[in-house]
Amino acid sequence: MTTVSIVSSQPTVPGTYVLLLMDVAERWNIAADKLLAGEGLQSEDCLRSGFRLPRDSFANLIERAISLTGEPGIGFLLGLQMRVSCHGVIGQAAMVARTLGEALEIARAYFDMPSSDLQLRIERESGHEGDIVRLSLGERDERYRLSEVGAQFLLTGFAAMAEALTGRKLKGEGVMRFPRPPYMERYDHLVAGKLHFDGAFDGFIFDASILDYPLVMSDPVAARIAREQCKEELGRLGGGRSLAQQVRDLVFDEELGFASMEEVAEKLNTTPRTLQRRLQAEGVVFRQLVESIRQHHAERLLLLNQKSIGEVSDLLGYSDVTNFSRAFRRWAGCSPRDYLKRRVAGQRP
Repeated sequence: MTTVSIVSSQPTVPGTYVLLLMDVAERWNIAADKLLAGEGLQSEDCLRSGFRLPRDSFANLIERAISLTGEPGIGFLLGLQMRVSCHGVIGQAAMVARTLGEALEIARAYFDMPSSDLQLRIERESGHEGDIVRLSLGERDERYRLSEVGAQFLLTGFAAMAEALTGRKLKGEGVMRFPRPPYMERYDHLVAGKLHFDGAFDGFIFDASILDYPLVMSDPVAARIAREQCKEELGRLGGGRSLAQQVRDLVFDEELGFASMEEVAEKLNTTPRTLQRRLQAEGVVFRQLVESIRQHHAERLLLLNQKSIGEVSDLLGYSDVTNFSRAFRRWAGCSPRDYLKRRVAGQRP
């Protein structure tokens, strides 16, 4: 059976994606056993908790599905079937987040795992009619370049999930690096918004105000519980990471701010002294690591523009805005307010 452990360092996809593919193929009366036979899989495998399989194997299954059904646009059909629940506890955390922007941040963490070969980037830019957001999917490694069908699947799926989370029809434009396929006419009416082909990236461009859309299932209490479960899941899926990478995942929470060394050590089932010693063996000092994470999140949170400078300062653990501004000036060479002005104007600080 062509499967990998959930702690494998090679790119993998959730078993639920295979279930989606089985469901789509069934419309052509393609039995699951016939679809899965080439990879030595059984439908029961995909129902197991935490099951994942190599991306190469999933790509083979998609090619087999296209061959069996004669439907080259199967990526669009797969995307329309995608649900947030396909992503387990990480999907649950996204569902109960406060806004779509917070849900996307959870998705970004999911794609940042070593078991994923893709990265999700969320960039805010200044447009002619106000701020816009560019959400793009990019490869970590050119060996695992996103295929045309893969791009169709993920982009259509993201749009479908975003509309389900907000309960609203979202306005925006999709972008794909591939040329317009000859069969696209049959899918134009199913795609949310305008879709540009031969673009510079795979992703979306939309008005920044969409990030503030509330989610229909938002629940602050459930969100806090889900975030902790999400961290545990990310830890399980991110095998092969350095200790410093694990600490990066655990030390900061979007709502609660920074954890202490003692709290991080407890989550890693070790003592603060052992944690410090193991970090030093990797050439890392906990305090310096936290400082670099503060800088990263300071710039990210400011650019998202969902929190005031004072709120960002509090979340990052500063006693007042003055101390935060002093630290930010040391990192970026300018104040937080000037940093925002320059980025909105399209300049680098």
